[in-house]
Amino acid sequence: MGEAVIDDRGRIVIPNEVREELNLRPEQRLKVVPKGRGLVLTPEIGAEEFIAELKGCVHGSRVSPEELKKIWGESHAHD
Repeated sequence: MGEAVIDDRGRIVIPNEVREELNLRPEQRLKVVPKGRGLVLTPEIGAEEFIAELKGCVHGSRVSPEELKKIWGESHAHD
């Protein structure tokens, strides 16, 4: 786990080891959700990645609708 500091413009830098572990890329959008006294940052995925995640979901899929919502994000801005 890393540590980050909020600068005077409200920005934080995600530690390199965390970015590498989660395969986060420059300019990638993150969903920010308050949770208790903390924040949850979740990478948003693009339409192509979402479609790739759907392969096999139509017939005989083991992916539930709830899991699909997690993959895509309930309030995702469509590309």
